[in-house]
Amino acid sequence: MENKRAIATLTIGDQYVSSWKQDCEANWREYGRKHGYDIICLDQMLDKSGRAGERSPSWQKCLILSQPFARNYERIVWVDSDILINTRTAPSILDGVPIDKVGAAKMFCYTGAAGQEALTRMFDFWEPAIVNPTSKEYYTKYGFSDGFDTVVQAGVLVLSPAHHRSLLEKVYFEYEEKGGPEWHYEMRPLSYELLKAGAVHWIDPRFNSVWLDDVFLHYPFVLNPPHTNGFIGRFVSKIASRLGACSATTVRRACINATFLNSYFLHFGSSAMADMRLLDTAVTSWRQCRV
Repeated sequence: MENKRAIATLTIGDQYVSSWKQDCEANWREYGRKHGYDIICLDQMLDKSGRAGERSPSWQKCLILSQPFARNYERIVWVDSDILINTRTAPSILDGVPIDKVGAAKMFCYTGAAGQEALTRMFDFWEPAIVNPTSKEYYTKYGFSDGFDTVVQAGVLVLSPAHHRSLLEKVYFEYEEKGGPEWHYEMRPLSYELLKAGAVHWIDPRFNSVWLDDVFLHYPFVLNPPHTNGFIGRFVSKIASRLGACSATTVRRACINATFLNSYFLHFGSSAMADMRLLDTAVTSWRQCRV
């Protein structure tokens, strides 16, 4: 241990361990050296019970402050393992966050007209989806009797073991998983309990920029509907290439890099992890994003 602050994540399964080591580790360590964070990547379930095995590993973040190593740190920043950091521009994520508050970014699709437009497109595109067009419905559809005007995006959380352990454990032990990924695993009850406790300090949304939010709002043309995959998709791409058109991958790479330039932490999400390898973390100018 070199510092009193750490960035922690969890990778369960060979695919996720390999992806983090290949795509994220060096990038995170560069940020850690720059701002004074230890980097901790755990690759085993923190709770090995049968109950834990029946839920998404995403719930395990609620136990991160319960681990023996946590007592060595004043602050622990939870970061999902599918995030890349703009080390050139990102300041320390702790700046301005009171130690007794959980630093978190608002879920973009529940903030303002642009977020609502992105959300409408998501509901139109995805099946199945839990249709909750307002932040309050995000909670009441889950089963809460009331809700809040905001939603915590739980992929990045600034935490204090001394102040937040019991709150996170409450969520882990008192709630069960509803179903598939459309329920967002632990995020609905975690957001609800954090806001109910008045524990949230909102941080710059660039610390948790979600790539798919930008896709639906700005770049819907890179979405891959099922009929474009497989043999037909490869055939169309090959013809376009021979005609001199930009490949779909070239366009997608340009969009990802442009989004990264406007982000501090770019969150890909498990459904878009392959896109991480299209990102050039050394990009410094929009001119490098042209196709």
